[in-house]
Amino acid sequence: MTLRHVLTFLIGLVCGAVLAATLVFSPIEIGGVSNGPWITNPHIGSSDANPLTRALVARRGLLALTREEAVYFTATRDSNDLNLSERCAYEITGEIPPARWWSITIYDEDSFLPRNGLDRHAVNSRSVDVDGDGRVVIPVGQASPGAIATDQAGLFSLTLRLYHPDPIVLEDLDSLDFPRIERIGCEGDT
Repeated sequence: MTLRHVLTFLIGLVCGAVLAATLVFSPIEIGGVSNGPWITNPHIGSSDANPLTRALVARRGLLALTREEAVYFTATRDSNDLNLSERCAYEITGEIPPARWWSITIYDEDSFLPRNGLDRHAVNSRSVDVDGDGRVVIPVGQASPGAIATDQAGLFSLTLRLYHPDPIVLEDLDSLDFPRIERIGCEGDT
């Protein structure tokens, strides 16, 4: 083997490692399909997930169940396409797609549970009142009862998990009305 072959091999190996690390550890989204502000990847939890999707799921620690057991949706922006910011208050309003059980959890920019003095990082189908029309109102980033919030500065995301989702969630996501994420106001607004 010549020196040129060795150098070509080493350069290819280094470039491949840098590209793989960039793809897996960058803030790349694992989404692909969206409904309003909620994004999901239909391959998470399925046997046909490509290696990049599997690496992203493993890195983010989702421990994804099969699609029949759970579907994961993430929102990093509100319904007006603005970043979710800790300085703002929001309300999640509307119907949660049909599932046996659901939860919504708040995460900080590093995908960890954020600090908050309220110790409220999540709500679920048993902790939220649903009106007669199947609609919810969930406060986010507020000090009100039942709110999920963060005390940290910066951006955050919300993850909606649907456990044992109705088959329509898997078959026709576009036909469902997902809840909206409405910005109520921000610090410094007049």
